[in-house]
Amino acid sequence: MIETTTPGQKNGGLEGTGEGKTSYLKNSFEQDLEKAHDFHGHICTGIIFGTRIARIGLKYLGIDDPAENKDFIVFVEADRCIADAVSAVTGCTLGKRRLKWFDYGKMAATFVDMNSQKGIRIVTAASEQPSDDMDLVSFWSSIADEDLFRTEEVTVKLCQEDLPGKPSRKVICAACGESVMDGRDLLLDDTILCKACANSAYYEKY
Repeated sequence: MIETTTPGQKNGGLEGTGEGKTSYLKNSFEQDLEKAHDFHGHICTGIIFGTRIARIGLKYLGIDDPAENKDFIVFVEADRCIADAVSAVTGCTLGKRRLKWFDYGKMAATFVDMNSQKGIRIVTAASEQPSDDMDLVSFWSSIADEDLFRTEEVTVKLCQEDLPGKPSRKVICAACGESVMDGRDLLLDDTILCKACANSAYYEKY
């Protein structure tokens, strides 16, 4: 069990955001941080931030228990520790198609209601940094969410091909013969191609 301190809040707000549809979550911050720690393997600033970001997003959407609600999608903007924490706390994963990744290199996440396509984007805005000898949990917990994160209400256009469920469409790439799911193919000169063949693949054959 890791030792934690509940993050500070101001004005009784949504863990620092001031707005939201619920002020209650089934799990405490300590429980969610423990869950993120167990999934990721260690505690670091990204895990702490990701846990707090996940809790802000859930509260904004009015979700007190993410295990009982499947009507939301989370977009993360970095393939770093924050993504593991957000996934662990919300239960959203790439395989379930409820966690999406954009390679922006930002410690940020957006929580979207699938029905309304509206949500909240939360990005870190920390100016202070702990010294090497400081306890990370205690240091960051002393800073309220209003001072640690910036939030903005957003809309995200979700296509049918982006939603959870069985693949809505499968086609065969005319060049490589491989199957392409969920509208990720491209039509060039009336020819169906996968993105790897149409553009350039991240891998090279040898």
